[in-house]
Amino acid sequence: MKKTSIFKPLRCLVINLEKRQDRWAGINSRLHSVTGTDCLKVERFTATDGRIEDIPDNTILRTWTTDRNAKYDGRKGYHAGVVLHMTPGERGCAMSHVRAWREVSQSNCLDPVLILEDDAVLAKNFASRLELACQRVPATTDVLYLGYIQGAPWRRKVAAGLYEAEYLWTTVGYLLWPSGARKLLSTLPVDEPIDNFMAWQTATNQIQALAVVPPIIDQELEWDCGSDVPHSDDIVLES
Repeated sequence: MKKTSIFKPLRCLVINLEKRQDRWAGINSRLHSVTGTDCLKVERFTATDGRIEDIPDNTILRTWTTDRNAKYDGRKGYHAGVVLHMTPGERGCAMSHVRAWREVSQSNCLDPVLILEDDAVLAKNFASRLELACQRVPATTDVLYLGYIQGAPWRRKVAAGLYEAEYLWTTVGYLLWPSGARKLLSTLPVDEPIDNFMAWQTATNQIQALAVVPPIIDQELEWDCGSDVPHSDDIVLES
């Protein structure tokens, strides 16, 4: 059984720090140039600033271990048993996504919501490929990754250009159904950076995540460049 609704315009939440109006202007320009005005209903979703806002410890933990990434070592450099402290930026990023999940979970309809970070760059054929993917996703799908770094082989091919994921990095852009949002919220607290956390829920079958192959969203800059979110694991990867 496939998802049946084709949603135009698609609700789109863009996570953006209040102080980064430059990034808000930039992604608006990129979105308009790729999709026009009838594909997405874009809303600015104010990001949580982990450096100045209070984030509940029972929602986002302060420490994490590299054990899970050591198992899925796509970037070559993780070792098990390393305990790290999440940076304020990582905790703020995680809280931003959790708040977006809460927003999606409260929807009275079955349609998904596109969640973007403000450095997202959409492929020129984004709209047509997304619509085609949405026609093919099974009804059991919780998350559809549109941009990612692959950390493990695909579990299976679902349809042309659509694969079931096991472990993916980055949260630059993904489609989230209300049922998937509720499942993610049920797994709180977040106990590692948010992309790793979502990947682990996929790996342990808490959620069913698919991915569009090849990706139709990329990050504006290379990973870990020009980000407002310092990564606690940089020292691990550099050592």
